[in-house]
Amino acid sequence: MADFTILSVPQSNFGRSVAMLALEKGLSFDFKLEPPHSDAVKEVNPFGKVPIIKHGDISIYETSAIARYVDAAFSGPKFFPSDPVATAAVEQWVSLHNMFDQTMIRQYALAYVFPHEDENINREKIANALEPLEKQLTMIDDALDGDFLVGDSLTYADMAIYPTLHYMTQFPESSAMLEKLPNLSKYITGIAARDSSIKTALAK
Repeated sequence: MADFTILSVPQSNFGRSVAMLALEKGLSFDFKLEPPHSDAVKEVNPFGKVPIIKHGDISIYETSAIARYVDAAFSGPKFFPSDPVATAAVEQWVSLHNMFDQTMIRQYALAYVFPHEDENINREKIANALEPLEKQLTMIDDALDGDFLVGDSLTYADMAIYPTLHYMTQFPESSAMLEKLPNLSKYITGIAARDSSIKTALAK
């Protein structure tokens, strides 16, 4: 029997972070395919966003709240450190990721995925994203001093950011930027090799 149910779509970077957390904790989950703004999603989240988790009679939305709940409510390794300084660092990265997502996914990646009505890629939108995109990727590269964002072991900060960074390996401008950022490239490769990443990757 699954420990809980995730309502999301496989393409969601936020949904993937929750699935990775569950797998790293050794939990099982049912994945229920529910696109944003479906009736089942809006029944829980008035803004229609995924992911959502259902655990018994409890339904939770907003990814950070979900992650906090899963980490605290279930046994297994903890990915929000008990040390207050380390916890603040994790929360800081999770908060920063909301900004990264706006640039990297909403402005940049989706300009490739959802082109103009004439089916041409939105080059203007991509061009406008490149300066902040490079600044954000460089900031992460500069902050890395090892295999993980916080301390010397995996935390939820890594699981929050990695799915978005994975998408940056898929597009020409961002992948070219990553080639010039050795710390970040090594980091992405390391997280990509984890079972939780492999098991939650989109099928090719």
